[in-house]
Amino acid sequence: MNQYFLIIILFLLFSQPSFSEVKKFKDIKGFKKQNISMALKKVNRIKQVKKSDGYPVYEGSTSIQVTVNREDAGCGKGKAEKLQIKCDGKGNRSRQEIHLGEIRLKNKEHIYEYAIYFDENYESLEKGAVVVIGQMHTDNKAKGCHNCCHFWAQDTKYKGENYYTWVSKAAYSSDPVILGKIDDLKGKWTHLKFHVLWKLDETGRFTIYKDNKLVADLKNIKTLADTCTGGYMKMGIYRHRTIGYWNSDWESLQDQRIYLDSIIFRKPKKDEKFKNNLSLSINTSITTSNTN
Repeated sequence: MNQYFLIIILFLLFSQPSFSEVKKFKDIKGFKKQNISMALKKVNRIKQVKKSDGYPVYEGSTSIQVTVNREDAGCGKGKAEKLQIKCDGKGNRSRQEIHLGEIRLKNKEHIYEYAIYFDENYESLEKGAVVVIGQMHTDNKAKGCHNCCHFWAQDTKYKGENYYTWVSKAAYSSDPVILGKIDDLKGKWTHLKFHVLWKLDETGRFTIYKDNKLVADLKNIKTLADTCTGGYMKMGIYRHRTIGYWNSDWESLQDQRIYLDSIIFRKPKKDEKFKNNLSLSINTSITTSNTN
């Protein structure tokens, strides 16, 4: 009997998330869960900071500081840990992200908002590396769902300069939407709002607002990747293709820091909902390279 209870206790211990994985941030509204992504074998560099201590805050008294280091690869649990080379590919990937829990998306209409502040010392990566800052990942549960993401925002080079851009894996025909030049975004807050009608066929819609100004309206597009019907939002910094640093000068891969605030997930209010979306037949994209 004692052995039976011991087995139950061990099961409960190992089935619960580790302390380093679970962290509540009061700046996040509408997401039921807040876990540190790929937390095993990694130092957590995500913390809540106070305006009274001199840190940048968009509204209220606190914001979320995210710092990523070259060593911040981390591991997933179980199958993920076994399949990943050196746990998330040390030398190729590093991340510090908050996993905000899985959501059913198909045929739903959602609004996602967040404010982002690029640290004054933030520098974009070189050597072909990509820096993803905010992504709606697929949950990979539906049959045939093998895509990584429905959409994401990234620091990427365009015509010789680095921009923060929105990219969609689902809407293949949609061009990237430029949210701002990285140098122009540093040292100040930028508020972004994404309004999505989630569709597997080309009846979806995606509008993007920067500081309450419409910068893109994508109509009659696929907004869900492949056969994927659900997903989860991850906020923070995810860096991949950093193998160029590993092969040449690993020590030169610098830390990067941003601040996040007012991360919100909600259903649109009655007067906000898309109207007559099915009657729209034109795929329209408004992009801007510098809308300060």
